[in-house]
Amino acid sequence: MDRTERERAAAQRRYLGWGLAFDPTLPGLDVARDITFEDGPDGRVLALVSGTGNVAQDLAVALTTLRGSHVFDATFGFDGLNALADGVEPILVREQVRIAVIALLDRDPRVRRIVDVKLDDGRLGSDDANAAALRASRTLDVQVQFETITDDRLAVHLGELPSV
Repeated sequence: MDRTERERAAAQRRYLGWGLAFDPTLPGLDVARDITFEDGPDGRVLALVSGTGNVAQDLAVALTTLRGSHVFDATFGFDGLNALADGVEPILVREQVRIAVIALLDRDPRVRRIVDVKLDDGRLGSDDANAAALRASRTLDVQVQFETITDDRLAVHLGELPSV
């Protein structure tokens, strides 16, 4: 790693932060996460994540946390879970979830600009032709693309949300 790469990594760590690494406990089946360990010089140590990986992890955790449920930060979390619980039209739920994802990204000071938010429920084509497929789909796959304050452009798969 040359000097400019080291400086860039240090800047990312400083401005995008670092934290403990949390991996999904049952990927694809559950939204729960647990701390991760790795081999260190003196045995097992807590794994760390920094820079763009830290931003992606923080957003994924926030997306699966009900807004207002964090004891120390009432503004942390995702408000779209309430939209998923309401019994309104699936198209309206998708738009409410999209707005909640944008609001989540907008609250993070490390996100400079939101480029794209994609909610994929497995449908293709027109709404009329795929109404049954929408009702059958039980998850929304959330993918976002944004720019960070360190001029990194990230395309992040934030995970799956239960759908209507």
